[in-house]
Amino acid sequence: MSKLCKYCGAEMDDEAFECPECLKKIPGVEMLAKQKELEKKEKRKKNLIIIGTAVAVILLITGITFLVKKLNTKPSDKYMKPVRSYIDGCVENEYDEFISAFPEFIGQFMSEQFAYAVIGDLPEEEEKIRTADLLYLDQYYRTLVEKFGVDFDIDYTINSEKRYTPEELEKYQEEYRNYNTELLKNTVFSDGYEITVTFTAKGNLGSNSVTEENFQVFCINDKWYMMSYVDFLKEAEDITLDNLRQ
Repeated sequence: MSKLCKYCGAEMDDEAFECPECLKKIPGVEMLAKQKELEKKEKRKKNLIIIGTAVAVILLITGITFLVKKLNTKPSDKYMKPVRSYIDGCVENEYDEFISAFPEFIGQFMSEQFAYAVIGDLPEEEEKIRTADLLYLDQYYRTLVEKFGVDFDIDYTINSEKRYTPEELEKYQEEYRNYNTELLKNTVFSDGYEITVTFTAKGNLGSNSVTEENFQVFCINDKWYMMSYVDFLKEAEDITLDNLRQ
């Protein structure tokens, strides 16, 4: 709908303040303009209030969620991450996931031991070591499947935990540095726990529990690692490196 100019009769938009033909302003146009501006300002003000309220609510919810999460976070949620990677590697037969649970210097040592266990020698070529490592985990995975079934899984229960003091962390840091100076010269042990944990491997063919005491986990250069190998079969049957080669 449009309106007509009172001066020349030309059609005008309803929102127009002057005639597009004779260019004469509509009577009271200044008052109308001020009213429109006030309406716009009021609308912007309301929108800002709505947006501000929404942002405040979101921040409040985010803050409460973060606080609740922090209050419900246990130390084990952090230090058991590498252990879960180790378990996933065994259950899914994924070597990279398996070996990522260990710091580099321990992973390197274990890799060499796995290669020796499989082929009875330590090859110089890294590719052959890698192949032997994959074969080792595959053999171990197959043994787990034979014992517990293809649907097997591994759970754990933490029986006790002790957090290391700064002095104890420094002591272990120096001990491990002496073990491998080159790989550990720039490492920092910022946190660590000694725990007693029971692992339970189970499937449709059976189950077995293994309890590890004095089990160490350290935060090294801001990442958590486990420090020792766990054999989920050791109490079920005498599994050695020799019979894994067979």
